[in-house]
Amino acid sequence: MHIRSARLISYSLPLRQQWQSSMGGFCERKGWLIELSCNNGAKGYGDCAPLQAAGTESPEIAKQWLKEQLSATEGKSLSELLRRCTAGTSQTPAARFALETALLDLFAQSEQVTLRYWINAKATDHVLVNAVIGTLNDSVEKRAFRKIEQGFTTLKLKVGVRSPQDELAQLHGLAQQLPEKIRLRLDANQAWSSRDAEYFIDGIRGLPIDSLEEPLREPDLKLLARLQNLADCSLALDESLTQLHIDKLLVDPPVKRFILKPMVIGSLLSTKKLAESAANACVECVVTTTVDSAVGVLATAQLAAAIPSSRHLAQGLATSEWLEEDIAEPLAITNGQMILPDTHGLGIGPITTA
Repeated sequence: MHIRSARLISYSLPLRQQWQSSMGGFCERKGWLIELSCNNGAKGYGDCAPLQAAGTESPEIAKQWLKEQLSATEGKSLSELLRRCTAGTSQTPAARFALETALLDLFAQSEQVTLRYWINAKATDHVLVNAVIGTLNDSVEKRAFRKIEQGFTTLKLKVGVRSPQDELAQLHGLAQQLPEKIRLRLDANQAWSSRDAEYFIDGIRGLPIDSLEEPLREPDLKLLARLQNLADCSLALDESLTQLHIDKLLVDPPVKRFILKPMVIGSLLSTKKLAESAANACVECVVTTTVDSAVGVLATAQLAAAIPSSRHLAQGLATSEWLEEDIAEPLAITNGQMILPDTHGLGIGPITTA
């Protein structure tokens, strides 16, 4: 298969409400959809949604890289383009993620399998996901129980926005109301000093906490290991995976969990390899989006379904409902399970921006 033409389609998707964390917030997601057309009529899609706060390149750099790459795709084979896309260290992860996704979409279509089965023949057709319910404010109980009624059993909250004392008090109040099977997943986004992190971790002991992400403002391997020993839940690393160098982390992991974002890592295939290396080091992995479009969410969900070691954990994929509008129909979620399409390739439905 060879590329006949390539298009870069811009989009701007407003959120229903501000996405807020200790690192700030945003009210819309902007990016580009890649459309690769082959000589046999097949089309492959990929999503580039830079988010510098999460660790990607700037939108300007992403757009420039994509324009350069797409201008040289005509007549090229999929294999040649994939080799070029994945070569070297990526300084443009969001852009590379998009191009790789579009190419893998076409590869899977050519072999008449879904993308997840192209990645791993033992992939599943559904993925357990957590609900994202925002920050600890006055309406958090209402939001939590709405998601519980929808069948979610893991609820993700942003912490580190207010004082540790205030958030601990509200967490204890919320926990007392939750059904026994419900677990809370907390994300501090590097909000705290070591003292505040230790105070918070001590304060959540005994609560139904699944994990606490990124507790330290200045991540340190020895301090993270000490905090993990103090905690009765998994501590997780996300933004600091790059800061602390993943190779060093895998030698002697200071925490029990890694958060893997393909849009930030820059590749579905590299994310899968990283998850496999983490599993060998006895570190569990959760695959998440960066509040992406339906194309980005579907690509990340296809990958999550192809990582056997993570199937018992809720993945961070249920973010589409935060968008007021989308570029395609979001995946259905039933009783906390994201149901993946049987269509060959990525499996995305009609694109509304094209």
